[in-house]
Amino acid sequence: MCLSLSAEVLERAVLYPSVDQHGDSLTVSGRLMVPQDSTPKGIMLIPHYTIFSNQEAPSNRPTHDAKTFRDRYVVLQPDYVGYGATADRMHPYLRGDVAARNTVDMYLAMLPVLDSMALGIPLDSVYILGYSQGGASAVWTLKLIEEEYADRIHVISCFAGGGPYDVATTYDESCLHSQYAMPMIIPILIMGTSAAYDLDLQQDFFFTPAMKRAYAKWIEPKNVSPFDIYLRMPNHFLRYWLTPEALDKTHPQTQRLYSGLMRSSLVHYPILEGETDSIIPTWTPKAPLYIFHSTNDDTVPFRCSQHLQRCYGNLPNITWDFDKYGHHIQAVRLFIDHVEELLAQ
Repeated sequence: MCLSLSAEVLERAVLYPSVDQHGDSLTVSGRLMVPQDSTPKGIMLIPHYTIFSNQEAPSNRPTHDAKTFRDRYVVLQPDYVGYGATADRMHPYLRGDVAARNTVDMYLAMLPVLDSMALGIPLDSVYILGYSQGGASAVWTLKLIEEEYADRIHVISCFAGGGPYDVATTYDESCLHSQYAMPMIIPILIMGTSAAYDLDLQQDFFFTPAMKRAYAKWIEPKNVSPFDIYLRMPNHFLRYWLTPEALDKTHPQTQRLYSGLMRSSLVHYPILEGETDSIIPTWTPKAPLYIFHSTNDDTVPFRCSQHLQRCYGNLPNITWDFDKYGHHIQAVRLFIDHVEELLAQ
């Protein structure tokens, strides 16, 4: 454990046992944050949003949403497989069940540490919060807890914002537009899905030569932040980065990609083409669940949350907060503000 201590927050980069996308045991990492000036208001699990560089991994530095709550809540934030202690491995991007397992395993591993601190709070009750990739991971974490740990962990509330709950739709919607706010997410989605399910997807099929060069230079080394990549990109036209074949759903390579995208989704499609009339839920949430999404999100399609609402819209324990809150990065501040209001009630 690496310890840092300020007047307000005790922070540790921690190692703990978990599993990868194959179910194999491995040691992963994350960040534990504990308020020092007052009794914490509770425990908050915060799976992180999409990162590109290992320097952004929570074990190296907390994400912005974790910083917001760490002075009042015990915050547990996993790196996921592919960052921190496992930075030498490919991140199985948007494989939500693995991210959830890494999150819950961190909580379970840290329980003896928290118990030794005599914090004066119930250790079997948690909040879950996440935005973007973290939003989907938060809902996956709720699903895992309710299905496997309901007798050990009580979820007070789960807060999810701007999440790619329907990963196939995320790819579809992104590729429909001639320009995309963050084109570099697409190659991470393709190769991360390939790694998540051993699909053996080929870069030469999906990527133009320009994308292959950019991927090798900016993505694979895990040393460039999303903002820096954004500034370095010559344009955001997807035809510059993806081959025409990458959008051909009749090709076996693309069909393998879609099979993985659908397996990573919190809604299921019985039909490969993803007919929206065939959307079915994967489980029924029981804890209070807050879903936030900007209707003009430019990165994670709003349709992802619409599809989730089609599955669970009638459940009284779910609050749907949809409005024109701005683009993806703008909306995160409003999401945090809304969560703060809900926590204050």
